[in-house]
Amino acid sequence: MRNNIYRHFKKLIILLGLWIFYAVHKIVSYNTESNKFELLPNIDKQYLIDIDSQGLLPDSANLLQKLNNSKRDLLQKDSFRDIINDTERKIEQEERRSHPQLDKLAKIGGIVIQKKPEQVLANVTLPLFNNKTDGSGPGELGHPVKIDVNKLSKEEKLRYNTGWGSHSFNQYASDLISIHRRLIDGRSQACRKQAEGYNSLRLPQISVIIIFHNEAWSVLLRSVHSILSRTPAHILKEIILVDDFSTNDYLREPLEKYFNSSPKVHIIRATKRQGLIRARLLGYYFSTSPIVVFLDSHIECFPGWAEPIIVRITEDQTRVVFPCIEIITDNELHTTYIEIHQTGIFTFKDLTFQWQGLSAEERNRRKNGADTIRSPTMPGGLFAISREFFDKLGTYDPGLDYWGGENIELSFKAWMCGGSVELVTCSHIGHIYRRSSPIKYPPENSNKNSIRVAEVWMDDYKNYFYERILFKLGNYGDVTERKQLRERLKCKNFEWYLRNVFPDVVLPSNIKYAGEIRSVASPRCVDSMGGPDGKQHVPKMYQCHGEGNHQFWYFSGSGHIYQDAWHICVSNGQTIIQNACIPDGATWKYREVGYRVLENSLSHTIYEIRSHISGDAVP
Repeated sequence: MRNNIYRHFKKLIILLGLWIFYAVHKIVSYNTESNKFELLPNIDKQYLIDIDSQGLLPDSANLLQKLNNSKRDLLQKDSFRDIINDTERKIEQEERRSHPQLDKLAKIGGIVIQKKPEQVLANVTLPLFNNKTDGSGPGELGHPVKIDVNKLSKEEKLRYNTGWGSHSFNQYASDLISIHRRLIDGRSQACRKQAEGYNSLRLPQISVIIIFHNEAWSVLLRSVHSILSRTPAHILKEIILVDDFSTNDYLREPLEKYFNSSPKVHIIRATKRQGLIRARLLGYYFSTSPIVVFLDSHIECFPGWAEPIIVRITEDQTRVVFPCIEIITDNELHTTYIEIHQTGIFTFKDLTFQWQGLSAEERNRRKNGADTIRSPTMPGGLFAISREFFDKLGTYDPGLDYWGGENIELSFKAWMCGGSVELVTCSHIGHIYRRSSPIKYPPENSNKNSIRVAEVWMDDYKNYFYERILFKLGNYGDVTERKQLRERLKCKNFEWYLRNVFPDVVLPSNIKYAGEIRSVASPRCVDSMGGPDGKQHVPKMYQCHGEGNHQFWYFSGSGHIYQDAWHICVSNGQTIIQNACIPDGATWKYREVGYRVLENSLSHTIYEIRSHISGDAVP
């Protein structure tokens, strides 16, 4: 806060001095050129020296020299607005050069792309895209764009298929949609009434940070323009685009050319592949606003998205907030506006974010649709946090690699270290949900990030997660510093988190055995295949991989076999899948006949069981 006040005061002092220069210049414009320049330096120097004598303007001699050097250029401008713009740009550059965290950016491996004279980029060709602003094109107001592939030419089909292959969404349809497409303003009456009480002129500025790697051109531009056009200009300080070592040529000079004349859009390039987590830190170290918003590169902001999240953080700096995330379909780029009645949780099986319906307590706490929703966890792609609180929490764990687990870590430590996590129901942002990710990360120890989070924040409850991965922890690195951070901040324990933040968590209980269920006939295991969902109704026999996860099952003391939402029940001699087994129904039995087996008490189907974790007994 102190730095922000100083920056604004510094800007005010310099602008006031320049305004005096300009006014005096107009008054004495009839004088000779020599008289004009003889008069101005006295005012200039005396004014700034007086300020400097009070200790309000450090390094005044250096500033005076810079002002004297630029005065000739300033006085040749045709309008005072040109002078102000020129001055603000120079002040911004000075702030950037003196930013204390730029050294961290360079240390991680980031390069700031400077704005260039137009003639330098004059011969750079931009990719084709729809730049219309009349609101009459495909996809307006979020309507679907339907492509009949059979009617496409050979060249168009190639572009269609290439787009899907490169981005896992319909790039061909995206290219038809204007990068300025309008979206509906679907805010509820409660949200509109709440917005009437905002005084946006008194809200702090935000820095928006977007990470991209080989993102589609039209999608990236639409993301940026949705922010520029739907955020009050005086609130939006900057949009920082962090290129995480993209290989597509159109994201090099063409992107620099496109945003070269946009003073609020900055580009940072990673000098090597960083992954989402460290790339975000590159953008964070370059940002200057008191509130930072992290967004994905394939989003579209709805009208009124910014003010609700800024207000919540302004009221309480320890709130970490995220918007309602509307689905932009990957095929037709269709999106709409719906009210969210869910909250974010995590599951012990893999420590990932999941949606869950609101608890009765949370429903009773909320008075109307504009009230926020307390959320045990948050999705990682879109959220906002105050700079002060993010720094206090140690930003991201530097030991987290590439992607995954960072949202769970931030959720845990926000709640446990004096803050909270909220879903802001009056803020809506669309996000393209892809069925698979085109971005590939190194496969080594895919659970490393989650293990680091569990080691630092989950206390003994970490074992519920470890058993799901058969205690194969691998080399997850040194977490001593992160544990010291937790101790230094006097954070609460994980039991407090479960009791006060996530009280409806379901923990395994009355467990007799746990582990793989392996067939006697072949080295194949019962695998949930990630279900249940619309495509996967029953478990399958799949080659045993020894990693646990979807092949990890609980055998309860009551003779039931289950895994999260899967319950392998016995009914009328048949094995069926239900949300819960009938307590007094047929069950599974464990016995040993030279080897360990499970036997269905009705059908007598036999499986070998390999138990790795102990409940009250493991043979």
